[in-house]
Amino acid sequence: MLATLMASIVLVAGLSAASPATADATTFAPTTLLGTVLPAQAGTGGAAASRYVFINSAPQLRGDASVGGLLTVDVSLTRAYVSPAGGTPSISYSWTRDGAVMPGVTGQSYRPTAYDLGHVVAGNLTVTYDSASQTTVQAANPLRIAATARERGFNGDGTMDIFARDSSGRLLLYPTDGHGNWQPTQVIGWGWNAFNLLVSPGDFDGDGTVDVMARDNQGRLFLYQGNGSGGWKQAFQIGQGWQGFTDLIAPGDFNGDDTNDIIAKDYAGNIFLYPGNGHGGWLAPQKIGQGWNGLSAVGAGHFFSNADLVVLGRDTAGNIGAHTGHRNGWFEDYGMPGSYAGNIGWGWESVSRFGVAGDFNGDGDPDVWGIDSSGRLTMYLGDTSGFLSAGIYGYRWKGSPVVGWGWGAFTGVF
Repeated sequence: MLATLMASIVLVAGLSAASPATADATTFAPTTLLGTVLPAQAGTGGAAASRYVFINSAPQLRGDASVGGLLTVDVSLTRAYVSPAGGTPSISYSWTRDGAVMPGVTGQSYRPTAYDLGHVVAGNLTVTYDSASQTTVQAANPLRIAATARERGFNGDGTMDIFARDSSGRLLLYPTDGHGNWQPTQVIGWGWNAFNLLVSPGDFDGDGTVDVMARDNQGRLFLYQGNGSGGWKQAFQIGQGWQGFTDLIAPGDFNGDDTNDIIAKDYAGNIFLYPGNGHGGWLAPQKIGQGWNGLSAVGAGHFFSNADLVVLGRDTAGNIGAHTGHRNGWFEDYGMPGSYAGNIGWGWESVSRFGVAGDFNGDGDPDVWGIDSSGRLTMYLGDTSGFLSAGIYGYRWKGSPVVGWGWGAFTGVF
């Protein structure tokens, strides 16, 4: 993902180009230009004369805008110009929280902390030729930071984990090291065969740790509070009458109010948003779509490298469709049932169970796991690099390694 920034920054005055300098950059998909270019200020006294410094388009702020996620100032489409031409510029970065500069935060990427929750974070790029000739521009799309997402894992190390329930009702945790390897499996619960639907919403109660929801045969919904180290605090009931739903999807903060939410699908294919209140309870639900009765829906991720949440659903033909939300409580409407955005996978009819849990191999892109009829666990490694140039039809997979066997014996995986 890392490239050379100044290889993509062309320094021009009229038709002249200066020699590029080098620094790291990250390439993501472009969005609408929002930044404002600030021209260089005139020098005073004996300082060098000011030259006009400007850029062709603002950089973009990309990534996962949740606590523990990773945000990056994307400069892949940014070009800097100076007039009169000459000299080699330096570049630097700064970050603001609600407009105030964060001291000491000067990298191209930033990982939001619990202190950022509910605040708007922005990244800034400064291009400097000399003390009197520089420009600073804010990356487009400053982002409000949401609660910890399910992708941060259950055991507190910030990496992807998978939950699995065996036939005896034990709940197992399969942690990863963030680099495509499994850590030792842990038994984290017993008696979980009393539940017929399991999902992890991320941090649902506002304590910063990842939680689990479970529905029993009576339609009661329970919240199991994670303690941030692979164990539990307590469990309590947070709803009843949930037997009317076939799927519970954990999209993260779907409506942009900083708290994690649940999307529920009923037997008729209608989908409803149940917004979390950030304290283990609910705000008023609302219907947000229909026509999902032909889809097996799973979790969401940042599959396009921006702040949009993408829910994946498999149709009866085995296609994996992407359904995009902009953290405003609705799916983007493409004029088709279920707000369908396009396919990013084909031939998935052979996969008996699949889901989204985070980034398995540590490359910054969310991955999808799938279990086939023989019990093999395959990890489908996401690749967002083609989305920048070709949109959803440029989405690819880096590979599909088999990372486990015997997973067909589990009665629940999430």
